[in-house]
Amino acid sequence: MIINKSIDIEEEIRTVFAPYLTAYCRPLPAEYELPNILITKVGGTDSQTIDTFAVVMDSRAHTEAAALDYLNTAIGILKQVAKEQTTALRHVTINTSGSWGNDPVRPDLSMCSARIDVVAHQITEEV
Repeated sequence: MIINKSIDIEEEIRTVFAPYLTAYCRPLPAEYELPNILITKVGGTDSQTIDTFAVVMDSRAHTEAAALDYLNTAIGILKQVAKEQTTALRHVTINTSGSWGNDPVRPDLSMCSARIDVVAHQITEEV
């Protein structure tokens, strides 16, 4: 049987970032490099063979300015990759983005977040 199924959007985004940024999928490891981006899928919808994923990206760094800059770089990378259409990512919409404050688990670190929608094609697979 041939089926369509969603891609692992968190891993797809992490792979896109890998040459440029340090990025993790949940759970954030106990030991991690700074600055970094944590990618979390928080929902989404599908229509035919196209998915729209709701994703939160949390940027952590030693200062708020560094965390915000890292987050904005990540957003820029995603938009460019979607524009180039060289991966499964087809479109990126920013819903909210900006400064947030300190990391609730590590108050010594600054954290900035963005909630985005990422449009991607499903993959076809034989089962």
